[in-house]
Amino acid sequence: MIRQLDTVAYDNRLRTIRPEQKMIFAILLLIMAMIGSWKMQVMITIWLAVWIIGYARVSWKVYAKALGVVALFLIMSLPALLVSLDKSFHVSIDRSQIFTVMSLLSRSAAAWSCLFFLLVTTPFPEMLHVLKRMKVPSIIIELLFFTYRFVFVFEKAAEELYVAMKARNGGNHWRHGGMLVFQLFQKIWHSYEALRLALWARGVSDEMVYVHVGTYNEKSKRYLWEAAIGISLLLWLG
Repeated sequence: MIRQLDTVAYDNRLRTIRPEQKMIFAILLLIMAMIGSWKMQVMITIWLAVWIIGYARVSWKVYAKALGVVALFLIMSLPALLVSLDKSFHVSIDRSQIFTVMSLLSRSAAAWSCLFFLLVTTPFPEMLHVLKRMKVPSIIIELLFFTYRFVFVFEKAAEELYVAMKARNGGNHWRHGGMLVFQLFQKIWHSYEALRLALWARGVSDEMVYVHVGTYNEKSKRYLWEAAIGISLLLWLG
């Protein structure tokens, strides 16, 4: 799933728009989603779905799968917000929290839409390049880079270990799960050591350089006008 999203970021119809423009667009919508009403949050979610599926041509299956994962985590958090337990272990639903929960769900969906839009339309190295131009501290950019890399290492290692265990008739006992987790972190640590030695062998002692390849297209001005008009309408209607 993670590698698929990274591939989509390099192969979508909004790839020709400057990364700084997409980041500003996503950040503005994120701020509006955090401070706006639930109506504005719903409109942002729907509008960004149009951008992701309609304009960027991201497969609706990919969008639905990612949205399903987020919805699963949100649903799992509902009992902690709605269900109350008193001293006599009586379980009840706090109806006064229903509006708060619905507001939280709409805000979370809108915020996820903003970040997912940025994830599937802008390659991560270009995001780092923009952050570097914005004078973000180098230590933060380096941490983001290593986190980004080890997400792929983690996914690949987990997949390989899972396939290996199944091929050897691995069981479903909790001990096998603990063994899998231990081997997973061990393999990730070895990957980290290999990366550190590779960087040291190449003489990398200062901050890394992120090469940006210009992909700006004059036709993207149409998207800029549409984004500006859409944000204005959201502020007016919300």
